[in-house]
Amino acid sequence: MLNILLPSLPYQRVLDPMWQDEMEVAQRHGHNVCLFDAEQEKLYRPLKPEWPTLYRGWMLTAAEYEQLAQLTPLLVPTAMYLASHQASGWYDAVADFTPRSQVLKADGAIEAVAALLDRDGRCFIKGLSKSYEADSTVHSLDEFRQLLEKHAVADGEALFVREFVELSAQPEQRFFVVRDRAFGAAGSAFPMVLRPALAALQSRWFYTVDVAYRLDGQPLIIEVGDGQVSDTKAWTVAELYETAMKHLSDLVSASF
Repeated sequence: MLNILLPSLPYQRVLDPMWQDEMEVAQRHGHNVCLFDAEQEKLYRPLKPEWPTLYRGWMLTAAEYEQLAQLTPLLVPTAMYLASHQASGWYDAVADFTPRSQVLKADGAIEAVAALLDRDGRCFIKGLSKSYEADSTVHSLDEFRQLLEKHAVADGEALFVREFVELSAQPEQRFFVVRDRAFGAAGSAFPMVLRPALAALQSRWFYTVDVAYRLDGQPLIIEVGDGQVSDTKAWTVAELYETAMKHLSDLVSASF
């Protein structure tokens, strides 16, 4: 079993209502649910010291996650969290299975962006852990500069500069992965051609892999994320706890 840390409302000892369903499901599966107030850096409700502790909540910066790790030992240490949460932590491991990309400082990215625009007519720009939504696809250097200004990107801030790949209309799939075992919503299978990427990522306890398909039907990895801060997308919370979370709990119980 696990201690599951869920977000509280700021300055209150009550659960953020957005996580009500997850609390109920976690408790039904026998896990101990505790609350984390990120604003006050406080934990509410006692943790069971003999059980590993897993955070499930909103995205945290590196500093915020380290502050949480100072409050209680976590199953996923800060370095492992960043290795999944930030593109700089996972890209090299899956470079053969994802669009070609570079991690560059914002004030030094214009040459690489220009080269991609000259070659493909567009490219994809995101931060290390999130996209700029519709603004992420840029077609000119003017659009790139507008993105930096609109989203207040600092000169030294890291950007993930990616080649643009045309995708099919087939829906993107999110897989929750424990070590190298991937679980898909409604029992969907992880593409065999991408399985070497799971072997390359397996030092991580709990992460997500988002898979999309090219126009020719070939699958590719769009993004890797930390499983603690990834939303369920096509999953139900109940299905997540019956599959990936159960496997994680069984695996860590045997390891600790």
